Amino acid sequence: MQEDRDFWNHFAADYAAAEQDSRLPLAHDVTTWMIANGLLPADSLIDLAAGTGRFAIRLAPYVRHLTLIDWSSAMLTYAKIRLKANKKTSMTYLTDDWHQLVSSTSADLVFVSQLPTLLPEELSLLNALARKKVILNFQTQQDDALVRHALTLLGHDMPVAYQADPSRVAGYQNWLSLHQIPFETHTLTYHLEEQTTVSDMLPELGLPVGVKAAERLAKALTGHENPHMPVTDHLTYAYTQLMWHPKN
Repeated sequence: MQEDRDFWNHFAADYAAAEQDSRLPLAHDVTTWMIANGLLPADSLIDLAAGTGRFAIRLAPYVRHLTLIDWSSAMLTYAKIRLKANKKTSMTYLTDDWHQLVSSTSADLVFVSQLPTLLPEELSLLNALARKKVILNFQTQQDDALVRHALTLLGHDMPVAYQADPSRVAGYQNWLSLHQIPFETHTLTYHLEEQTTVSDMLPELGLPVGVKAAERLAKALTGHENPHMPVTDHLTYAYTQLMWHPKN
């Protein structure tokens, strides 16, 4: 566990930069969905695995008391910087393993986004933290059309991205159903285009591709044997929101 914490502390700067560069209006759209469903405004909210505050900065204006929990102190340092301008919301920052806080912490809403280590049986712990609602936001699709087409031509299937494995949310839904806890789902889907080249795409295949094979692949994908020719790629991302009232 300490090694994981050290990794995220070391990775915090790169993670914050990647979030800033993201073209997906995910935090805005999730917040808008929560408002439309009457979840916000709220008196108190726990942002569990809050990271660098990507969602907290959007949620804060609609919450009186906001608690950010993350086991990486470096991540929360970035969150504090992003939230510094908000003077109206009461902020609490907790650097800890969230499992250890269940008996001492609670809020009306518990929000969790992209915590891939969250196990279905741990939803009972989220229920213990939440007084009114638990809201999850998890990526359930990540598709790169150019990579998928290239892998098909090479006789390989497109692997499921770890952070976008749909079986994760399916596992949560199964657990909730097993425990007779009604839930609601919603999905946000984004379609993006980007300019790239077959040459730049090759490392993403995870396969050894020689010069001649790269030229044949470029010909099949773009109509040109030159793998350095620009090509438009199509990317698809989907995030599923899961919401329920805790059954304690």
